[in-house]
Amino acid sequence: MKRKPLLIGIGLIVVLVAVFFIVRGRFQSGPEKNGVLQFLLAFNEKVKAGRSDSVNTCFEIKQKSAVLNRLISVLTNKTGLKGDESPLFRLSLNIDSATIRIVNKEIAQADIPVTYTHDTLGLRRTILKFRIRKISNKGYKIVQVDANKMMSDYLAFTNFIKSKTLTDKDIYSEATLKAFETAKTLKRKYDTVVWFAHLAENNYYYVVNGKWDQDLVVFRRKDTVVGPYKMGLLGPDLKEIIPPQFDMIHTINATFPSLIEVEKGDKRGFYDLNGKNVVPVIYEQIFPINDDVNLAVLKTGDEFFYLKKDLTTSDKVDLKFSDFLPKIKDMAGPVNLYSKALTVVTEYNSRERNGAIYIAPSYLVDLNLVAIAEDFKNPLRKVDFDVAGVNEDYNIGFLREVKDDNNWLTASFYSVRDYYLGGRTSFYDKRDLVIIDKKKNRVFTTDIGTNYVREEDGGDSLDGICDVNNIKVLNDSLYEVKAGAVLWADLYDSTKTLTGGPYYHYLSVRNNKLVELPNHRYFGFTKYVKMDDSYLNNCYRLLIGKVYKNSKPTTVDHITPDLLRYMKNEIYADYGYQFKDKRWQQIFEDMPAYGYDADTQKPKEGNVSVDDSLTDIDKYNINWIAQKLKGVKTNTLAKK
Repeated sequence: MKRKPLLIGIGLIVVLVAVFFIVRGRFQSGPEKNGVLQFLLAFNEKVKAGRSDSVNTCFEIKQKSAVLNRLISVLTNKTGLKGDESPLFRLSLNIDSATIRIVNKEIAQADIPVTYTHDTLGLRRTILKFRIRKISNKGYKIVQVDANKMMSDYLAFTNFIKSKTLTDKDIYSEATLKAFETAKTLKRKYDTVVWFAHLAENNYYYVVNGKWDQDLVVFRRKDTVVGPYKMGLLGPDLKEIIPPQFDMIHTINATFPSLIEVEKGDKRGFYDLNGKNVVPVIYEQIFPINDDVNLAVLKTGDEFFYLKKDLTTSDKVDLKFSDFLPKIKDMAGPVNLYSKALTVVTEYNSRERNGAIYIAPSYLVDLNLVAIAEDFKNPLRKVDFDVAGVNEDYNIGFLREVKDDNNWLTASFYSVRDYYLGGRTSFYDKRDLVIIDKKKNRVFTTDIGTNYVREEDGGDSLDGICDVNNIKVLNDSLYEVKAGAVLWADLYDSTKTLTGGPYYHYLSVRNNKLVELPNHRYFGFTKYVKMDDSYLNNCYRLLIGKVYKNSKPTTVDHITPDLLRYMKNEIYADYGYQFKDKRWQQIFEDMPAYGYDADTQKPKEGNVSVDDSLTDIDKYNINWIAQKLKGVKTNTLAKK
């Protein structure tokens, strides 16, 4: 899962069914516009009648039934987004004005106007998108849902109604209202008051001189132009604790009690609450450690120093990352970032942004365990606003440490799971990998995905014996990482589905950074290494059964012939091969090499032959797999 910006686009976070649900059935006959319209009219009658069970039967979606049920509750006006409150306005579908188009011989798309109506505050218009397939002569089913726009507008109108029907005292704490008023007076001296923090019944103010655009400033990229600005911090007496000279001032107490981290360019240091610069802003990295004598390791260039507990700095010391990484604060066990973030509540100086912002310690950002800024549910809000990109919880867990056979590196695996208010799924889950290269005394970090269901996003994670985490050094600049992930692949035998197992990542060292090599295969090792028997001894999770809801989960500890056949044909599919066997064509139709042409809105033409595209590794692995399958009697061993 990729790192999110400070406020992920509302349409990406609050949507309950934003993703296109995956469809695994084969379309039987072509849809017609009038047939789709009649189906939608009947669907709307069920919606208006509030018959949730009848509405549910109009969908053909195998996964995320809880999310689908939430959508149906919203459509039938039974609950709001969260499912635990009555809606503040009425939702209605305008089927007569729907735009229906035939996407291809299998699918029709319907763009349905939606109206939100409030008795005194007017109405809002939005849109809901369905993809629909014909399942019989007169029968249709909804197979995909895009509710991005509808749900983001639902959220916005809900918050608008709350803001218009409640007073400030209904919404904000007394401390927040006081801070709003004080911030107004500070604008006489500073260009912007961006945040204010509450500590021990006192307010502290983050002030900025210059041009401030938080999303650009906090998540700046190399090609982003950021206007000149400088940030400072004022105490309760409105005197400058930290002068407005810095690019970033972190949350108070985030790294050490009574200290505040600051950044200027690529240098970092600390101030105390009395305004003393206790750690000069000259260090590139600062790692707090658990140690009897020392408070932190300070790094600048290739030189290391200790920050002692009396806040003095040692002489240069001979240190390697492997010496102190196990001692780094919060790296050895589970961490609940939510509880840490709200020891000091920092609010936006804004009535529109209702979350509590947390500017994380730089070392957690450097180690890729958290974004530089996270928004958390604000305990000082009396009203429970639905806010995009706001965390209800954030947990970091240590999984395991792995050393390679030659002791060149040590790799530590972490799980990062964050829960969002109004999120489309209950949580977002990823793995984080921290690698210490002992030979060159350097640290690499990268995200490791945990969900590779095509067109899916977040909410599921693999657990149990198949959830493995391992690393292998292929050469000085190429690592193979094996990590457990949720998968979804129909096998040739229609009663069997692959649902989880190890996903292989190939990480290359380029310009002193880890770069994951591109891979669209579930069995990614076929792309980058010549296989041996070690790749057959893996744990996989399968669903077995003719009917989805009656399927039973099964775990295997090796690659089965069914998986070998899939693996072999996946190599061809990665190049868009047009299989003669329609079953194989159906199985791989979701791979990027296939899909639909944006200009013609028709399926891409497959390649009759891909022999010229196959690499030497591809060819070796195709032959190797074929040898393993020689003793299996089947007509589907080779590409067709």
